[in-house]
Amino acid sequence: MFKNEYQGGAFVEIFSAQGKNPGAKWKILGSPSVIWKEFDKEVKSFVFVLEGSSQTNKIQLPKENKQILGLIQRFLVLQIYIPLGQDFSTELLWLSQLSACLRLRS
Repeated sequence: MFKNEYQGGAFVEIFSAQGKNPGAKWKILGSPSVIWKEFDKEVKSFVFVLEGSSQTNKIQLPKENKQILGLIQRFLVLQIYIPLGQDFSTELLWLSQLSACLRLRS
Protein backbone atom coordinates (compact mmCIF):
# COMPACT_ATOMS: atom_id res chain seq x y z
CA MET A 1 0.00 0.00 0.00
CA PHE A 2 2.74 2.48 0.97
CA LYS A 3 5.60 0.33 -0.31
CA ASN A 4 6.19 2.50 -3.40
CA GLU A 5 5.55 5.87 -1.74
CA TYR A 6 8.20 8.27 -0.43
CA GLN A 7 8.97 7.49 3.23
CA GLY A 8 12.19 9.45 3.65
CA GLY A 9 10.60 12.23 5.70
CA ALA A 10 10.11 12.46 9.44
CA PHE A 11 6.72 10.72 9.25
CA VAL A 12 4.14 9.12 6.96
CA GLU A 13 0.50 9.80 7.75
CA ILE A 14 -1.57 6.69 7.06
CA PHE A 15 -4.67 7.13 9.22
CA SER A 16 -5.97 10.62 8.52
CA ALA A 17 -9.53 11.95 8.44
CA GLN A 18 -8.56 14.69 5.96
CA GLY A 19 -9.79 14.81 2.38
CA LYS A 20 -12.97 13.97 0.49
CA ASN A 21 -12.99 10.19 1.05
CA PRO A 22 -10.28 9.31 3.58
CA GLY A 23 -11.68 5.85 4.28
CA ALA A 24 -11.49 4.62 0.68
CA LYS A 25 -8.38 2.51 1.39
CA TRP A 26 -9.77 1.01 4.60
CA LYS A 27 -12.07 -1.87 5.30
CA ILE A 28 -14.90 -0.65 7.52
CA LEU A 29 -16.66 -3.40 9.47
CA GLY A 30 -19.98 -2.68 11.12
CA SER A 31 -22.86 -0.40 10.36
CA PRO A 32 -21.95 2.73 8.36
CA SER A 33 -24.28 4.73 10.61
CA VAL A 34 -22.01 4.25 13.66
CA ILE A 35 -18.73 5.23 11.93
CA TRP A 36 -18.33 8.78 10.61
CA LYS A 37 -15.97 11.75 10.49
CA GLU A 38 -16.66 15.10 12.11
CA PHE A 39 -14.80 18.32 12.85
CA ASP A 40 -13.48 18.48 16.42
CA LYS A 41 -12.98 22.04 17.72
CA GLU A 42 -10.58 20.90 20.44
CA VAL A 43 -8.05 19.36 18.05
CA LYS A 44 -8.99 21.74 15.21
CA SER A 45 -9.21 18.93 12.70
CA PHE A 46 -11.46 16.21 11.37
CA VAL A 47 -11.60 13.02 13.45
CA PHE A 48 -13.24 9.63 13.09
CA VAL A 49 -16.01 8.68 15.50
CA LEU A 50 -16.86 5.02 16.12
CA GLU A 51 -19.88 4.39 18.31
CA GLY A 52 -21.16 1.13 19.69
CA SER A 53 -19.26 -2.02 20.51
CA SER A 54 -15.61 -2.44 19.58
CA GLN A 55 -16.47 -6.09 18.91
CA THR A 56 -18.68 -5.22 15.91
CA ASN A 57 -17.46 -1.80 14.66
CA LYS A 58 -13.92 -1.86 13.29
CA ILE A 59 -11.60 -0.14 10.85
CA GLN A 60 -8.96 -2.25 9.13
CA LEU A 61 -5.97 -0.93 7.21
CA PRO A 62 -5.19 -2.07 4.52
CA LYS A 63 -8.52 -3.00 3.01
CA GLU A 64 -7.47 -6.46 1.78
CA ASN A 65 -6.15 -9.03 4.26
CA LYS A 66 -3.39 -10.19 1.91
CA GLN A 67 -2.18 -6.65 1.16
CA ILE A 68 0.65 -5.13 3.23
CA LEU A 69 1.25 -1.52 4.23
CA GLY A 70 4.95 -1.62 3.42
CA LEU A 71 5.98 0.94 6.05
CA ILE A 72 9.66 1.22 6.90
CA GLN A 73 9.51 3.94 9.56
CA ARG A 74 11.15 3.42 12.96
CA PHE A 75 8.19 4.55 15.09
CA LEU A 76 4.44 4.11 15.12
CA VAL A 77 2.39 6.83 16.82
CA LEU A 78 -1.37 6.58 17.37
CA GLN A 79 -3.46 9.48 18.66
CA ILE A 80 -6.63 8.03 20.13
CA TYR A 81 -9.22 9.60 22.43
CA ILE A 82 -11.31 7.10 24.35
CA PRO A 83 -14.09 8.56 26.51
CA LEU A 84 -14.19 7.31 30.09
CA GLY A 85 -16.24 4.14 30.43
CA GLN A 86 -16.12 3.23 26.72
CA ASP A 87 -14.74 -0.12 25.59
CA PHE A 88 -11.78 -0.09 23.22
CA SER A 89 -9.59 -2.70 21.62
CA THR A 90 -6.76 -2.63 19.12
CA GLU A 91 -4.78 -5.23 17.26
CA LEU A 92 -1.54 -4.50 15.44
CA LEU A 93 0.19 -7.09 13.29
CA TRP A 94 3.53 -6.51 11.66
CA LEU A 95 6.15 -8.44 9.77
CA SER A 96 9.78 -7.55 10.37
CA GLN A 97 12.40 -7.38 7.64
CA LEU A 98 13.55 -10.80 8.85
CA SER A 99 10.01 -12.18 8.27
CA ALA A 100 9.22 -12.49 11.97
CA CYS A 101 5.48 -12.00 12.59
CA LEU A 102 4.60 -9.93 15.68
CA ARG A 103 1.14 -9.28 17.13
CA LEU A 104 0.06 -6.72 19.74
CA ARG A 105 -3.45 -6.78 21.19
CA SER A 106 -4.92 -4.52 23.80
